Amino acid sequence: MNSNELQLLIDRWIKWMKTEKNYSRNTSSAYITDLSMFLRFLNNYLNEEVSISHLRSITSQNVRAWLASLKIKEYKISSYARYLAAIKNFFNYLHKFEGITNLNVKSTRVKRQNKNLPKALTESDTKGMIDGSSDASKELWMQVRDYALISLIYGCGLRISEALSIKLSDVNGEYISVIGKGNKERSIPLLEEVKLALEKYLKLCPYKFSPTSNIFVGARGQKLNPGVFQRQIRKIRNNLGLSESVTPHTLRHTFATHLLSGGADLRSIQELLGHKNLSTTQIYTSLDVKKILDVYNKTHPRS
Repeated sequence: MNSNELQLLIDRWIKWMKTEKNYSRNTSSAYITDLSMFLRFLNNYLNEEVSISHLRSITSQNVRAWLASLKIKEYKISSYARYLAAIKNFFNYLHKFEGITNLNVKSTRVKRQNKNLPKALTESDTKGMIDGSSDASKELWMQVRDYALISLIYGCGLRISEALSIKLSDVNGEYISVIGKGNKERSIPLLEEVKLALEKYLKLCPYKFSPTSNIFVGARGQKLNPGVFQRQIRKIRNNLGLSESVTPHTLRHTFATHLLSGGADLRSIQELLGHKNLSTTQIYTSLDVKKILDVYNKTHPRS
């Protein structure tokens, strides 16, 4: 198998990920990058160009050697599972559609890491984050923009990418339409406070929007860069003396945690967050139990 044939094989895998599996652009891009890294490593490790016979005979030791090389380059250990998932995805495709089977790759495992539970903000700190947006920008319309954006992410449990991709036509009165992972659309009810914040921002923003325009924009009227908003969040958390771990995603975790604490059921939270599997949402039950135990230990007379 020459390099051109290998590239055709990879191209078919990429097309399968995008059209058949409907993976998001970020996931597909990450998997493609990881596979390229792995193949480059194999070329050097084997001291010859990777061929069809190599694809069939790659060992678990080869894969672990690649992962070890990533550690030397100071890649995060927590990312190993994703790197391995990318390679397994490629070889699963080869097995199903190209007649190339390698059980060694399938059986390769990495040491499971303890999953850190997301840290939610208290209600008072959440309010402080929202109200603190007035200190993050000098221009009034940007202050109102940040207030609306923070309110929206917390009030609807959005990912930052989802919030920044919202178009004017997605705001439908009492609801907002969101395109999540896997291009799955969901409709989320708007709290009255969030709705008013959006209306105020759209009124004060100096730029005009068409139905297909992204509503959250930067100083020049272009779609707001995530890095700009993350910088605003850093300013706000520093002003409030909050932990450096507080990010836009913290607001999404806080949304789910506060809903669960208020009695919402997991299925409803799953739908609102856009989680494909309920098991992903169930992490918040651990958070809630921890909160209950903390209160118990602090207040019970026998503790």
